[in-house]
Amino acid sequence: MTPAEPPTAETSPQTMWECCLVWSDLLIRLHVEVLEQSRHGQLFKFSEEETALYIGADQPLVSILIAAALHERIVLMELSFADAVFVPLAAPQEEGVTGTLRRSAYNALELSPELEGQGSASRALLRRSALSSHPDDRLLWDRVRTAALSVVDAVARSTHARHSGPRHPDARPDGPYWERGSTIGDVLLGEHQRRQLDQLAEVWGDDR
Repeated sequence: MTPAEPPTAETSPQTMWECCLVWSDLLIRLHVEVLEQSRHGQLFKFSEEETALYIGADQPLVSILIAAALHERIVLMELSFADAVFVPLAAPQEEGVTGTLRRSAYNALELSPELEGQGSASRALLRRSALSSHPDDRLLWDRVRTAALSVVDAVARSTHARHSGPRHPDARPDGPYWERGSTIGDVLLGEHQRRQLDQLAEVWGDDR
């Protein structure tokens, strides 16, 4: 039997875990786009390490760990499927996804569902690497965890809290990024608005 294809933004995720997989890929794509724009004109936009982690062989590992951290926050915050968009990327008291990736990334991985065709192979590899005593395996785990944190941290820094809905009780919309309580919903809203601008640009021929 052919394994099920991982969900994408075009296939309308049906479960919480599928949402987390789609969102983690989106976060990585946004991070890559920012890196590309900031290095415009450079001969090599990415180092060999960045290429492997963000667009190469190790990208599925980074994606599955971010998805696991998103899922862990959603489960522990007892958010419903409809309210999952309010999961915070960064929040006061390290209660966002960035906090999970700093403090308890492996526990989040353990808590994530093991479903065939939905990141199960990457999940198994990361679990083995995290528990291994071999330095190469430990290095892989550390590289992936650091990259996952860098992605979410960078996107959270550039995301403003504009989406209406519940936030961390100590969140401050005008505060530093870790105090804004920025959610994945803020990211999705920003992407929706950007697509609308792109569509208008196509209609009116504005290259912006």
